[in-house]
Amino acid sequence: MMHGSNDTALLVRASVVVAELTGSERAVALYASDMPGRFRAGSMADSQVAAWITQGAERIGLEELRRRAEFSYRHRLLEMSGLVPVEVQARHEQRFPKARRLFKAEQTAAGSLWRDPMTPETLARNSAAEVDGECPCRGTKAIPMWQDEDAFVSRACPVHGRATIRQHCAGVAL
Repeated sequence: MMHGSNDTALLVRASVVVAELTGSERAVALYASDMPGRFRAGSMADSQVAAWITQGAERIGLEELRRRAEFSYRHRLLEMSGLVPVEVQARHEQRFPKARRLFKAEQTAAGSLWRDPMTPETLARNSAAEVDGECPCRGTKAIPMWQDEDAFVSRACPVHGRATIRQHCAGVAL
């Protein structure tokens, strides 16, 4: 554990550099760490949060950490759109059985991003994710909403259609 007046010193432990972890990776690492279930937001030193992130990352390994984080991130995208398939929800709950702990880990990870921002390389891969099961779009980037003889209405998949969504929001003609 680091001590001293500069809690934002280079946060390196073994092979884990906190700035090289995305927000989802930090949340998964915190979930896997010895982070207590209850503490007030902002009451822990940056070095303590970094130590928990490092501990969790080392505990499950970077490869597994990234895999779980990708699934968790895609689950979040589907959840925000109300599109989580039952089997994906079941696997998410199996992977993260303590919902309150996951919420706390996500909050703490978000705070760590402000205090210890991601490297440019990490930021570039921050949107990487996988659906743990079948996505509602089945890889087509569109989810059918309804159809009749005159119209077919679909919505962009929040997971696979992210590039299309970004272009639309930026005003780029599709």
